[in-house]
Amino acid sequence: MPLAPAPFTPFTPFTPFTPLTHDDPQHLGDYRLLARLGSGGMGTVYLARSAGGRTVALKTVHTRIAADTSFRTRFRLESDAARVIGDRYGARVFGADPLAATPWLATEYVLGPQLDEAVRLSGPLPEPCVRSLGADLALALGRLHRSDVVHRDLKPSNIMVTAAGPKVIDFGIARALGDERLTSAGTAAGTPAYMSPEQAGGLEHTPAGDVFALAGVLVFAASGHGPFGGGQAADLLYRVRYAEPDLTGVPADLAPLLARCLSKDPALRPTTAELARLPAAGGGVFADGLPQPVLADIARRSAAVWQEPPSRLPAPAGEPAPVVAAGMSRRGLFTLAGGAAGAAALATAGALWAWPDRPAGSEQPVLPAGPSSLWKITITGPRVDFAPLWVDDGLVLATGSVVQKVDAATGGYRWDENLVGPWRMATDGEELYVLPEPETETAKDARTKALTVERFPRTVVKGKPLVTLDAFDAAHKLGQLLCVDGDTVYLSAKSATGPEWFLVAASLKSGRELWRQPTAAPSERASSPALVRGKVVKGGLLLCRRSEAGESLGLSLHDTATGAKRWERAALPVTGAMPDAPATDDDHVYLGSDTLQALRLTDGATAWSFGAGRDTGSKPYGVRRYGIPTVQGGVVYTVESARGLVAVEARSGAELWSEQPLKDTTADGDVAPVVVGGLVLTMDKIGLRAVDSHSHKALWRYPTTAAALTADPAGKRVYAREERIALALPIG
Repeated sequence: MPLAPAPFTPFTPFTPFTPLTHDDPQHLGDYRLLARLGSGGMGTVYLARSAGGRTVALKTVHTRIAADTSFRTRFRLESDAARVIGDRYGARVFGADPLAATPWLATEYVLGPQLDEAVRLSGPLPEPCVRSLGADLALALGRLHRSDVVHRDLKPSNIMVTAAGPKVIDFGIARALGDERLTSAGTAAGTPAYMSPEQAGGLEHTPAGDVFALAGVLVFAASGHGPFGGGQAADLLYRVRYAEPDLTGVPADLAPLLARCLSKDPALRPTTAELARLPAAGGGVFADGLPQPVLADIARRSAAVWQEPPSRLPAPAGEPAPVVAAGMSRRGLFTLAGGAAGAAALATAGALWAWPDRPAGSEQPVLPAGPSSLWKITITGPRVDFAPLWVDDGLVLATGSVVQKVDAATGGYRWDENLVGPWRMATDGEELYVLPEPETETAKDARTKALTVERFPRTVVKGKPLVTLDAFDAAHKLGQLLCVDGDTVYLSAKSATGPEWFLVAASLKSGRELWRQPTAAPSERASSPALVRGKVVKGGLLLCRRSEAGESLGLSLHDTATGAKRWERAALPVTGAMPDAPATDDDHVYLGSDTLQALRLTDGATAWSFGAGRDTGSKPYGVRRYGIPTVQGGVVYTVESARGLVAVEARSGAELWSEQPLKDTTADGDVAPVVVGGLVLTMDKIGLRAVDSHSHKALWRYPTTAAALTADPAGKRVYAREERIALALPIG
């Protein structure tokens, strides 16, 4: 029998912020407090703003609670978990000081309501919106789980609904898998209505427990009630452990999957990877599926950020009133933001991570702003896991299922074409080659079902295939174009007659196969290939293969004449993002993880390793010690986790120079540096930093959240790829 849903309570939409009280501090860290966002038994959350105009939500802990050492440790872990999930699926961390008298954590002020507020505003969400919500939250949890972190308290009030998608917040009881030090044995930490059965019983909460909680959240979003009703905690815990979930009101197409997620047996629940495939193909923009009352609430919150903050409440009679510093005017804030268009960006852009254990006097000053962008364009259907490709005189961007070319000088549109995935294209610098999308009219023609390689754009070359391979399956979406070198194109392709996969070489001149060698098949659950783009180097064809969990990398070198394997290194530990293409010279391939390594191209053996035992500063949880490297002119450039850029001699692995530790940020090791115009350009958590390759000093920083960098061959510009923006910066 379905549980009786909780009675509907009228919900008041977002209202202006609560005033500061007379005894609230004026500043915490570098932030001026503006208003209260909320307060409870654990602490207070403020709306605050930096001197540079960045608006944040600043979470504090009551002094009496901060006196507990274990709580301070938990607070630090909360900061680390928020950084692991990243700003796409969470509130970006700008700063933290868990050792202060009043510990604080500054994050992005998310422009949107909590999920429970959104449902009370509009009622249950439409099915397409629930599907998109589930897919994004599954991706968010998957990112946590790959870093061995579980959330343990996923519930509607810990999910913010924004126009760009949901964001997971509040990691107060998140922890590393297997770490029992902060949880008493036999106790259940979390929210009873959304606990997993094992968590309710005080047992180990694994990633499968987060999947259970996610299903409960989606039941609430789709129906307006939780899967186990309401009431006293003891009653809820009993129902979570023993009762069947109430799926009343859940769309029929979603109910079977959510029922599996809510299985009492963790082994029967689907993975986050399976849940990430919830949306239908071509899912569309998240905001398009949101009900109008929710969109209106988001708009009200966006506008309220720039209203004058409420006046501080006076002190009670007999107490002295605090002296409050004058605030910056909105005109000044908009000047800093570059105009009204930057207002929403200031609430979310940039990053700051303060590490209190750096040696005094070792920090760099705050850097001046970088050059103005030459152009900036908006990208639809974003993909940031492949860097822009330089083709002839333009840039080719993979944007979801579309390949788009823009003019490198102006950012102007050239053309776009459909493509299943960016792994189906490669360039020799002059032409773009692709495996056409299987579902086009051409592929449906019985005479052209063979795997083909074409030049893009089709509008210019009229779709004439350069290579036609009847032995391989054109329709498999994970078929991959690895690279092009001279007359030869290298592919990973499935047999047309069986389940076997092959590494294949074909001639662009003759259009025929040159050779094939068996290779491992991609996982049946994979949404993209395991192979990272191949590269022809001195001695052969170098291939990279990522593990399914994304925590290790395999390398192999193959004879370009026959495809025979010359050597292989399996399961090299490489945390974080994988390189789009391996960093190589004539002697080595270079990898960054716990150390910076050089592997010999002749036999794959380790030539040298740099960084073992080296003091790289405090390493945030889940962040690699050495980033994806770049090699140029006999020098390997990479970043050290909590420090900056380091330059190492490619031949010997000896350190040539390094930056001083950064004052206000952490280096971003998941973006490879680029060397252009006498500068080494590298990402940190605030933006793109330019380091002079002669003086070894940082010159400027351009605020951006770029996930990939590309330099033009002439050394005049660098191109940055954000999630929804591509831009060009002048160099020199």
